[in-house]
Amino acid sequence: MKKILVLTDFSPNSVNTYGYAVKLACQLKANILLLFSTNGAPLSITNQLQYSQQLYSFAKRYACDSRRHKEPHHTECLISGDAWAGLIPSMVEVHRPDLIIAGCGLLEAIERGVKELPVQEFAACPILWVPEKATYQPWQDLVFATDFTDQEPGVVQLVKSLAKDFNAKLHPIHFYPETEASHFVEIKKLGAELNEAFNTAGSLHVIGEEDMMEGLQDFAEVNPADVFVIATKDLHLTRHYLQDAYRKTGACQTKIPLLSLFQNKKKPCTGSCTYCKEVETVGAALVAE
Repeated sequence: MKKILVLTDFSPNSVNTYGYAVKLACQLKANILLLFSTNGAPLSITNQLQYSQQLYSFAKRYACDSRRHKEPHHTECLISGDAWAGLIPSMVEVHRPDLIIAGCGLLEAIERGVKELPVQEFAACPILWVPEKATYQPWQDLVFATDFTDQEPGVVQLVKSLAKDFNAKLHPIHFYPETEASHFVEIKKLGAELNEAFNTAGSLHVIGEEDMMEGLQDFAEVNPADVFVIATKDLHLTRHYLQDAYRKTGACQTKIPLLSLFQNKKKPCTGSCTYCKEVETVGAALVAE
């Protein structure tokens, strides 16, 4: 991992996100592209100059000491007047980052005016969503919440590569509803095969829980977790993880980052996701017409 694209809107959450990204980049010896956008608002030459000065000052002020004094400066600053939803795919195409990092509060602004961020357009570039209370520490335990019965080789390899980049343990975890309890043995067998493919000395978990967010919260209370990893075909679970209405006091969503990858799932994203089932129902109805 050599290049990281960090999104900012100068908010307090973005300050913490940039600080997190800088420390992560230092661990990986990666370069940072720091991107600010007016999200579609007009950008005059005067505004561009002002934002440029503000962005460079922001980059320097909130960098860690080692990066602040490093020469040459390893943070490239970019400014745009385009809306985030169209800007992100084009930036990925032009700059080819290995990872995108954004604050959890930026998702709403990114999806403003669009139905869905087209994550399939930059499927090879994961997005790390950083909560407002996240404190960086070198990643040692990556928790991959996934459906063991619905895997894609490319995604498995990408997750494995990420764990290798950080020299971290990878813990695959499968949540299943009560209606799938009869398939427990099969699920655990497939999970063991997946864990063997990862080969990171991580622990395998198969947990009876229909709500993935509740499951992750309970898991994090008794197990180490530096980052949660999910692979889905849209951002529904990401929204669910980041939304303020769901959070409890001290909930994992306020401090543990979420790494979102694209996978064209064949089944509902958690095996019991009502959102996926609603989408499938609507799609089937349209086909029938």
